[in-house]
Amino acid sequence: MANTPSDNVPPTQQLVERLHGYWITQVIHTVAQLGVADRLTSGPRPSDEVARELGTHPEGLYRLLRGAVTAGLVQEVSPRAFSLTPMGELLRSEAPGSMRDIAIALSDRSHWLPWGRLPEAIRTNQSTARAALGTGFWDHFVKHPEEATHFARAMGGLSGMLASEVARLHDFSRYARVADIGGSQGVVLEAVLRAHPSCRGILFDLPHVIESARARIEAVGLAGRVQLVGGSFLEPVIPAAEAYLLKHILHDWDDASSATILRHIHQGAPQGARLFVVELVMPEDGQPSFVPLMDLNMLVLVDGRERTAREFKTLLASTGWALERITPTQSGICLIEAQRR
Repeated sequence: MANTPSDNVPPTQQLVERLHGYWITQVIHTVAQLGVADRLTSGPRPSDEVARELGTHPEGLYRLLRGAVTAGLVQEVSPRAFSLTPMGELLRSEAPGSMRDIAIALSDRSHWLPWGRLPEAIRTNQSTARAALGTGFWDHFVKHPEEATHFARAMGGLSGMLASEVARLHDFSRYARVADIGGSQGVVLEAVLRAHPSCRGILFDLPHVIESARARIEAVGLAGRVQLVGGSFLEPVIPAAEAYLLKHILHDWDDASSATILRHIHQGAPQGARLFVVELVMPEDGQPSFVPLMDLNMLVLVDGRERTAREFKTLLASTGWALERITPTQSGICLIEAQRR
């Protein structure tokens, strides 16, 4: 779907297509949730056969697959027989670069229901997650572990896409220790350590997250190079390191909380330490962009926000960090580099 008007499509049709966009989202979600793509791995198959294996109504699945043709996920190669398109292949569980968990997580109730209250969020400039879910966004996952699993895998998948770019954009070999703050499963830290064998790593996150990451760090052979530290970045307990990674953390928080996080890192950091913030940067030229939509997502979910380059500079300076450069990656995410003053 285009971001800008097309001379060939009347405005009425453009608006109608956008109004129907959530239909496509839910088709993608359902195909992913049911595991339809995994049943089409070996090639075209009759929809009734797939329905029997999935335990769904045959007519219901056929109707879903017809919708999935419009969504670009499958093609009907013969009457009631379907095969995956390249985009549909990405919904297979074991596909290289699988986006199945991302498709489920971003269209599940944890996101879907707060977005349904967007007018309320705009009136108040506050998250609607508690009103929509009955609890805060993060607490919702504690109560619904299956959703939490998909969300964690989705975030891990996105981290994997970014990890090699982060490791490539800066020479981390000059640092003895690289600390990944709020680093979850350590995907980005792993990429940095593999690209720069002289470095040692520190993975810092909440204690229960660190325990869940321990097996992964051991499985990828980095247990001897990574120190696992449990704690909250909202408390002044950040371990000392020469370089710090902060990926997709600040956009989860308002300015006051983000400043607290940055101050705590500053307190734990030695003089001259470097900070690498991995975030979207809000464009200031008024052109259509994905970033304002993500900004709304952070508003409705967690009272967070996306920031402009000037806002990052101000936030960093107020907490003892001097912005040095902002480097865009191929994915559109930026690597924001700062030094401890």
